[in-house]
Amino acid sequence: MGHGVPRVRGHRAAVILAAISLSVAGCSAPTASVALRPGGTHVTCADTASDAGRLQHAIDASPPHAVIEISGTCLLDHGIVLLADRTYTGDGRTATVLRQDAPMPYVMASAGYVRNGSTTGAPITIEQLTVSCTGQGRTNGIVVLNWQVDVQQTDVTNCGGSGIADTGQTADGRSITNTSVNSRFSDNFITGSGVNGFEVIDSGNAVTDGYLTDNQIASSGKAAVAMENAAGWNISGNHLYDDAGDGIVAGRMFGTTISGNFIEDFGSRQAAGTWYGISCSVQDGDGSTIFGNSVFNDLGERGGARHIYVAILKANSGTGRVSVTGNVIGGAARTDVGLSFNAGAHRLVIASSGNVITGVGTVTQHFGAVQISSGN
Repeated sequence: MGHGVPRVRGHRAAVILAAISLSVAGCSAPTASVALRPGGTHVTCADTASDAGRLQHAIDASPPHAVIEISGTCLLDHGIVLLADRTYTGDGRTATVLRQDAPMPYVMASAGYVRNGSTTGAPITIEQLTVSCTGQGRTNGIVVLNWQVDVQQTDVTNCGGSGIADTGQTADGRSITNTSVNSRFSDNFITGSGVNGFEVIDSGNAVTDGYLTDNQIASSGKAAVAMENAAGWNISGNHLYDDAGDGIVAGRMFGTTISGNFIEDFGSRQAAGTWYGISCSVQDGDGSTIFGNSVFNDLGERGGARHIYVAILKANSGTGRVSVTGNVIGGAARTDVGLSFNAGAHRLVIASSGNVITGVGTVTQHFGAVQISSGN
């Protein structure tokens, strides 16, 4: 099945000045005040038990297009529901902290996700704050079900679930009926996630054509990046390190770019199984590129585990087309494989050249109907 997702055009809506300004401080109720940003809704947290309720009240009372300005440390006894068509901003990525203080499924999540909407939400922006979890349970840090999302300069730490999830499915597991495209996740630091650092949840074909760029993702319990659907995504310039599972898992590639990522010590501490620096499956139709990545296991590998550095696991239909060029791979054991191409039940056409591969037992392997033009 091919990509088949319509592109949604147009610029992200500019933030329009709102008419109401709220200031919330200490344990007092919201009162009218002058916000730091004209037209904004300003919430000052005091690291107290009332923070979650007052923050949610301020969000619920804000008009569309509002800028929700959050200061201080917010002690959260429940997750915060984010209304669409708003900007959520802190005083700085470490100055404003949303701190989990009780079991919850998420720390921040889109209203459409929480309320089981049938379609994607309007754009939202999250920036300049920290989401800090307890590390217990399966709490996700940030869950978005919106198109044209912009999450930037945000730290997400120690969440028992996934750090950031871009989803096409609601909390009750139903898929939305339209597309949720053109989102951007950039310059974030995601560390200590119990599951995946960054995740795309999309059993259909809705969450496509996004950007995951210039992030640092470390010490995930599973993959650093796990995309059920990577169609149209640009995954570039990320530093992924010391993740217990795979580096990048990119399912259903279609016009996908994976470039310039620095992946080190994937499958760390594993004593069994097969682990991948970059692993992909490919759709028929528009081809994809994997180029200019650096993939290493400098800290070594434990005996019994197998590491494959760049792999196409299968073509899902028809003929998959991928260019794999200019990557630098440094293995650590004779059981390691540099490049692995498997057509599965279909066909793969691979252009592979200019890769520098050292320290592995097998430079390139392929299975099934694979056509390779190789300069290795």
